[in-house]
Amino acid sequence: MAALIALFAGLAVIVTGLAFLLHRRSGRPTENLDGVLAERERLAQLRALRSSYSSIAMHSTHGLTTDDLGRYHR
Repeated sequence: MAALIALFAGLAVIVTGLAFLLHRRSGRPTENLDGVLAERERLAQLRALRSSYSSIAMHSTHGLTTDDLGRYHR
């Protein structure tokens, strides 16, 4: 019984440590130019998607077409 409790306690410590590590890394800025350029490109794509496929823009259309899939999902 003590071994089972120790196992679950160890797993809880590992999961908590990984969650803390991932949370701490998510706010850190990119360290090199390639990362900055990739972030800028992805943010530009997200802005284009938000404006192109908002609920207002999609109200009278047929939705995402196959041409758009090739442009945004590489």
